Amino acid sequence: MKEWKPLILIVEDSECMVVVTAGLLEEQGYDTVTAYTAAEARTLVQHHTPDLMILDVMLPDGNGFALCEEFRLKTDAPILFLTGATETESKVTGLGIGGDYYMTKPYDHNEFIAVVKSLIRRETQMRSKIAGVFNIKRGPLTINVHDGKVFVNGKDAELSHMEYAVLLMLVENEDKELTYDTLYEGVWNMPMYHNSNALRQQISRLKKKLGEEDTDAFSILNKSGKGYTFTQT
Repeated sequence: MKEWKPLILIVEDSECMVVVTAGLLEEQGYDTVTAYTAAEARTLVQHHTPDLMILDVMLPDGNGFALCEEFRLKTDAPILFLTGATETESKVTGLGIGGDYYMTKPYDHNEFIAVVKSLIRRETQMRSKIAGVFNIKRGPLTINVHDGKVFVNGKDAELSHMEYAVLLMLVENEDKELTYDTLYEGVWNMPMYHNSNALRQQISRLKKKLGEEDTDAFSILNKSGKGYTFTQT
């Protein structure tokens, strides 16, 4: 599997500065894409998802402040202003419209790399927290709540909508027995009446797709004959 590398967008009209900045970043293992104008930057962002954006303020066809405001409508990726504009007012403007850091040129290479690493680290940690909200892990099972998919040891279990709903309800109530009525009403949004066979069929297919009988990591139990329990073993 190809190793993930953070992608950094550099928007800078000086070719010499681009060479230096891109070189420093690539030495640290980052991938870079470069735009020399605001128009080029907009096009690149349509085709790439940068993990960090480095913006110059003065550009031939606009300025980095306007780009920052535009990009902030689409992404929360950190934005670093790297510019020759040293006025305090300029710094306040850059940070006030959504910039995360402001450095002036010429810049210290070590400080620059330290700032980049800090911003990338913060972004990576934030993404991990967000991913944790949308993913529920139980042993070899990963439930992607955002996409409505379930993976077993990284492989898509290809659950139906109803099978997914049954599993999610069981996992969210781990180690608690859910009666047939409770589980049916929670998934089908209607009383079960005498249609318990539909639930049994869903459970049977679910267990087969998850390989429940072939693993010691988890079980979907029917101890009392009145309901089902998801438990890790």
